[in-house]
Amino acid sequence: MAKKVLVVKNFVSNDILNDLNQWTLSNRHQEIFNDAGMDKYAPETRFTTRCGNESNAPLIEYPKSALLLKKSIIDYFHLENYKSPPSYSQGIVTGIGYEGGGIHNHIDPVYYPGTKTVHFNVITQKAESGGHTIIDRVKYDYVQSTDLLIYQVSEVYHKVTRTKGKTPRILWVFGFCLDDKKIREIFV
Repeated sequence: MAKKVLVVKNFVSNDILNDLNQWTLSNRHQEIFNDAGMDKYAPETRFTTRCGNESNAPLIEYPKSALLLKKSIIDYFHLENYKSPPSYSQGIVTGIGYEGGGIHNHIDPVYYPGTKTVHFNVITQKAESGGHTIIDRVKYDYVQSTDLLIYQVSEVYHKVTRTKGKTPRILWVFGFCLDDKKIREIFV
């Protein structure tokens, strides 16, 4: 049975991180960001570009660095022929979490038959404290902003602990719906 979590160290350059953070902070108050609705105890603390369905959502003009990072992920893992979840614009979602908010424990849906939903995450800005990713009861607090955290979100429970401090947590997600063959290739 394949692992369900993988960390690729030093996958993202600092220049790309800085550009992604700047874009999120500059665009956070645009209509493309909505309350994520993933923390019933602290509403209005986490906002995301995830949409109901890409087919009826506005096209988001992500920065060139996001598109380059997505291409790097596709090239590195040979994902050219795989779809993204339909709630992602161009296969990308960014989110920003403010003090006091977290993400409840959940499993993401499977969008297409014969696939599993997999996230390739980059936490481009960590909160002052908290905001730790917990996957299947394991805390991934050692993951750095240059690392790629990959996991099968439709197979394992995951959450984010409450964010503390004035520095918001910024996350970029590149989502793919992968078949078992590709899952085995990635999670050896």
